[in-house]
Amino acid sequence: MVRSSPFSALDRCSAPLLIATALACLFTLVAAAQQNGQQYRNITVGGQETLSGHLISWLDVSPDAGTVAVSATQGFPLRFFPMDRPEESSGIDVGNWYAGCRARYSTSGRYMLLQQLFYLDYSPNKDRPVKYEVIDAKSGATVRSFNDLYAAALTPDEATVVTVDKDGVKFTDLATGQTDKARSIARTGNAIAVSGDGKRFAVAHRPTKAEVEALPSVRNDKDAIKRGFKEGQIVVVYDMATLQPIYTLPELFDKVFRLEYSSDERDLWIHAKPHTRKGGNPNPNQSYVEVADALFGEMRRTTFPSLAIYEPDFRTSPDGALFAIGSTGGKFQEVHLYDRATGKMVDRFVLSWRLWENLGKGAFVSGDGRLSFTFLPDNKRMLLTSGNRLIEWTYAP
Repeated sequence: MVRSSPFSALDRCSAPLLIATALACLFTLVAAAQQNGQQYRNITVGGQETLSGHLISWLDVSPDAGTVAVSATQGFPLRFFPMDRPEESSGIDVGNWYAGCRARYSTSGRYMLLQQLFYLDYSPNKDRPVKYEVIDAKSGATVRSFNDLYAAALTPDEATVVTVDKDGVKFTDLATGQTDKARSIARTGNAIAVSGDGKRFAVAHRPTKAEVEALPSVRNDKDAIKRGFKEGQIVVVYDMATLQPIYTLPELFDKVFRLEYSSDERDLWIHAKPHTRKGGNPNPNQSYVEVADALFGEMRRTTFPSLAIYEPDFRTSPDGALFAIGSTGGKFQEVHLYDRATGKMVDRFVLSWRLWENLGKGAFVSGDGRLSFTFLPDNKRMLLTSGNRLIEWTYAP
């Protein structure tokens, strides 16, 4: 906790010290406001107390809920620690992911899918190919590596990597590395997700004019059809066995950056961001996650907005009741917590207090690095990245 100077001594201070004291008081109030009704604690992974690196870029929890994985920038190791014992960390060398990588466990936890991240994430007006790798979660050995992909997903049986590149959708055997030449879709896209049962997958495509005209949300609006054909995207859900389309979501989206099925297989989440030249967008950082029924393809009424500078992380609580998404409020990064069913915000955590606390102890401020987070299995806490440390927030005390 910040300790401010006694007010009786202000008349003896120089002007710079007065300003510093005023700022200290201001940040003390910010910290106190953050603590109002909220419980949190600061965590160092492996006891790290220096500025020597490990700027954290991503978090994930193993399927057995026993291990937390921590991805870092600048080529530092991918670290792991047992749940609730961050001092007992270990690491594996996964190569030089300069701006860090999104690291997600496979269904069994045997593998992790790594996706290249950037310091400037968004490329909203054009496609940007990135690097993906599948690694062994214990040894860190690279199982498969892919360059110049727009998206990739590992099937639930951990046998196949489904990829999207400039030529379309492909299927690569994880064990052999062979791409199945008999199975492919000659249509490129920006995002892909495989359902939890492995029976279907969703792909975000640029639409044809006929596909835009067929969308109920566009109807006979010629201007909307023209803009949708030029700047919009559609999401098509395919049958995994036949590769035939099952349905197209009845909505025209902005550029889709991420598709993901919920673990309970109820929802398909679509994260999209408007074209920078699209009129009527009041904030260039604005993006959103829309929700579709994963089985029938109907759009739900809930939408989760974000003003995050980076491509935002989003997750659901272990019991499926809450939806969390990263955002930015004013100058500071935040986690917004919503009732998943109604879309109503129920809580939020603002990282502004980190601008003062622990600055003298070798900690980066929260503005350094991206905000990632993960729910912990007790349905009470989550871990948030904050520079080279973690914050454990008890959102349900």
